[in-house]
Order: sequence, then C-alpha cells, then structure tokens
Amino acid sequence: MVDSTSHERGLRPLQAVSIGHLSREARWSLTTPRSYLVPVLFWFTGGQGRISVNGTLRGYTSHNAIFLPANTSHACEAMGRTQGTALFFGGRTELSGPSEMLHLRLSTIQQQTEMNQLVENFRQDCTSNLPLTDEVLYHRACLILLWLAQNSLRSGDQSRRAAPEPADIPAYRTRG
Repeated sequence: MVDSTSHERGLRPLQAVSIGHLSREARWSLTTPRSYLVPVLFWFTGGQGRISVNGTLRGYTSHNAIFLPANTSHACEAMGRTQGTALFFGGRTELSGPSEMLHLRLSTIQQQTEMNQLVENFRQDCTSNLPLTDEVLYHRACLILLWLAQNSLRSGDQSRRAAPEPADIPAYRTRG
C-alpha cells in the first residue's frame, strides 16, 4: 500500500484501490490511526462509517468524497458493507491540491455522476498498458483535484477554506 512505512515518494505511484479491499487489508478501526505520505481521496459510493481526522470525528455515507493531504493522521471505521474507491496521488511529480482536509457530501445527481466518471476513468487508466499512461494518470489526478476544489468553493461550507486559491494551481489560466 502507500502508507508511511515506505520512504521513497517516487515508488508510490498514482493508484486506485477499492475501499472494501483497503478496509480489510488495513484493518480499519477508529483505534488504529494512520497516515499516508501521499494525498488520498476516499470516494464512498455505498455504506456508511466514521472517520477521525486529526482527532475530529465525523460520519460518512454514500456519495461522500473525503480528501486528505499527505501525512494527515486519520482513522476510519466502516459499518457494514462499505463500497467505493481510494485514490492515492503519489508518483514522481507533485500535484497541486488542497492543503487541508476536504469532506464533500455530494447531493446532486450531476455531482455524483461527475465524480463517478472521474474516479472510474482514473481507475481504468491505472490498469492500462497503453502508451503515455503515466501522463494520462497525472492529468486525470489534476482534473480530480481541480474538480474537488471547484465543488468545495461552490458548497459554501467549512470545506471552502481548504480549497486552493487559483494562483496556487499550476497552469491556471484566467479567461480573457
């Protein structure tokens, strides 16, 4: 996995892991905090549970996206059958993303569909052997992080503070 036991950042690639697999293999429990050396996005599509981030406990359900920056202490607990995907944003190139935790509760069908498509395309490219796959994955990861930032700004809740400013996003262009 991409936990904090591996010290070489470049050896932890961009990857997608099912939440079910991650919760079983990592033995998710609120009593076992962990952190990852790379940013991670948990996209929950089914079930519910609790997550403690830096000591603050909150719940999650279907259609919740939780972004954790690198080295964020957290503990998760899945209640029953929880489904979804964890995206690990590792690799040799730094990605510009939120500097604080984001928790988006996506309530509209449009938001849920967009996030599902972004995650599914990323997941499929993780298993691809096509030329330029690394570049495609990098840009898909950038798109996901921009989508999260944009939707956190739209939501108007506490997540708004954690979104990056446009000037902090590489290659950001203003429309003229």
